[in-house]
Amino acid sequence: MEKRSYSYGMKITGVLLHSFFTIVLTVSVFLLASLVSKNILELTDIGTDDFLSSGYYLKCMEQKCNDLNDYLLLTQKGALRTAEDEKRYLQYTNEFKQESTNFCYWYKINGVWYTNQPDTREGQQFDTQTVLMEAKTMGDYLLYDMEDKEFGTDIRGLENYFFSNNGNQIYWPLEDVVLVIGVDTQLSAGDDLRDAKIEYERLHPWIKVSIAGAIISLLGWILTLVYLTLAAGHKEGEEGIALSSIDRIKTELMIAGFVFLSAELVILLARASSREWEVAGLLVASGTISFLIDTLFLIFYLSMVRRLKAEVMWENSLVCWLGRGIEKTFRERSVTVKILMIFAIHMIVCFFLAAGAFYYRNVPALIALLLFSAMEAYILLRKAVEHYQILQGVEEIADGDLSAKIDVEELHGEDRKLAETINNIGAGLLHAVDDSTKNERMKADLITNVSHDIKTPLTSISGYAEIMMNGLVRAEDIPGFSKRIYKEARRLITLVEDIIKLSKLDEESVELEKEDVELYELTREIVSRLSPQCSEKKISVALSGEPVFCHGIRQILDEMIYNITENAIKYNRDGGSVSVWVGNTLDGPKISVSDTGIGIPEEHQERIFERFYRVDKSHSKERGGTGLGLSIVKHGAILHGAKVTVNSEPGKGTKIEIRFPKEEKMKKAEVL
Repeated sequence: MEKRSYSYGMKITGVLLHSFFTIVLTVSVFLLASLVSKNILELTDIGTDDFLSSGYYLKCMEQKCNDLNDYLLLTQKGALRTAEDEKRYLQYTNEFKQESTNFCYWYKINGVWYTNQPDTREGQQFDTQTVLMEAKTMGDYLLYDMEDKEFGTDIRGLENYFFSNNGNQIYWPLEDVVLVIGVDTQLSAGDDLRDAKIEYERLHPWIKVSIAGAIISLLGWILTLVYLTLAAGHKEGEEGIALSSIDRIKTELMIAGFVFLSAELVILLARASSREWEVAGLLVASGTISFLIDTLFLIFYLSMVRRLKAEVMWENSLVCWLGRGIEKTFRERSVTVKILMIFAIHMIVCFFLAAGAFYYRNVPALIALLLFSAMEAYILLRKAVEHYQILQGVEEIADGDLSAKIDVEELHGEDRKLAETINNIGAGLLHAVDDSTKNERMKADLITNVSHDIKTPLTSISGYAEIMMNGLVRAEDIPGFSKRIYKEARRLITLVEDIIKLSKLDEESVELEKEDVELYELTREIVSRLSPQCSEKKISVALSGEPVFCHGIRQILDEMIYNITENAIKYNRDGGSVSVWVGNTLDGPKISVSDTGIGIPEEHQERIFERFYRVDKSHSKERGGTGLGLSIVKHGAILHGAKVTVNSEPGKGTKIEIRFPKEEKMKKAEVL
């Protein structure tokens, strides 16, 4: 598995940035929502900085028209019926005084004009066009003339107030009503319109700030969450997923706790947003609560991510824990207890079903009882059949048929596991018997081969010595006989040495300590030692590769490489070639020896590593082999945890490879 580089400091930074972006996002959204919900700003005001062109100005004008409508209704005879009406009337009178407002009006009903202009008096006759011209000179104007069916205004959007069918937005539906409004766009009077402009110019920049903050913080929130998702469970320099103590909390309890606490915090946030806060207070409250919500979210979310990565979501669930507890409790009981438990469950179910069937004359309950009984009978019958199959298989194995197998396809649960275990035992016994038979045969072959290979040179030595002792050898022939005796003695010594080496390897009595051995240099020395044999048969040896280290026993490694290289020369044709490669692979160090010799038939390739086994027994004495070289290679490979492979074709040559395991502590060789 690939090691991920997620440092603890980077994770902490990611968490802090995520919380920061959460606070900024929440504050920005709440600021924007507060400005909009409290009619301080409109979303349409994003693209304009002019108060007179803003939606807030339109809101103010609609409110002024509402107040004017209410005020003119109160001026009608008999309209002031309560103290509240009188209070509102006085409030509107002060609001619409010419010296204290930038909102001027001329209102005609039943042929009579009403106005808040000081140079004219109410009830005086005016010309509509003259009044309209005066209103236009003030800045913004509105004409609502139901006599001539004429409407006009330069206040964008105000027409919807008069002609909308929503609620009571139809303004004075009398046919002889004329309303002219003029607004001093200089806002020279200190009224609510000028206050609205001051408030607009103070708060308008915040609408752009809040939108920009919301967008940037949202992107940052997503990016930090993606990073924390990737980093969750990874520790710097370590493989696998690391779980925390929080991850050991049962999954259902974790989800329930998160839902409950999140709901409480969301309710608290909603309550905070509904209160009449100052803007600064609202931002502090929303930021604090959002930080708590984000902290809770990260704890829950990252825990779920780690569980998914480690694939322990189900294993760490409450349902799985309870299910395993019940299964363990039932599994560890004896067969008698299990039968009693099943019987008890059967009696309880049957009792309730029978009660429903007989006392309440419930036909469905009776049918359910019959079905339950039939299902239980089927389960018990199936169990009996499965037990009989297992018993039959055990009896066959006990009678000596180790190849007998129990059919597990129709078995279930514990019975299936038991049958599979019995099958494995039978297969193991069969394998052990085969190994024992094979070992006995090999021992017999070993004794025979050792006896033969020792007797043969001893017989030759004895025969030559007897001839020389009896004086039957001429003086000039004595060196030849001595050479033959020496050759047979060396052959005998080599055989005994190889037998001792194999004996030590079998008994794992090798007392030499392992060390880092440079295989390329060792192989070069071995090739140099074998050069006289190469010269004798005119065989060329090519060594290639790279320096590579192997942690092992130098003496045994020397024997292994020497034997496979010597065999490549010994069983090669005259004038042939041998290629030796030493180097490192992805799986570890490797030595490969290829020759152009006689090759090994396929039927013999599996047995060439057996002791005293020779492919060509007729020429074995001529080539001087003991039949133990490849056995030493095999046992040396086992000692070093290596693998030996043979690839050969008769008449074309043989290739033998020794692959050593990859070691973490292996030295990295430098090219010489």
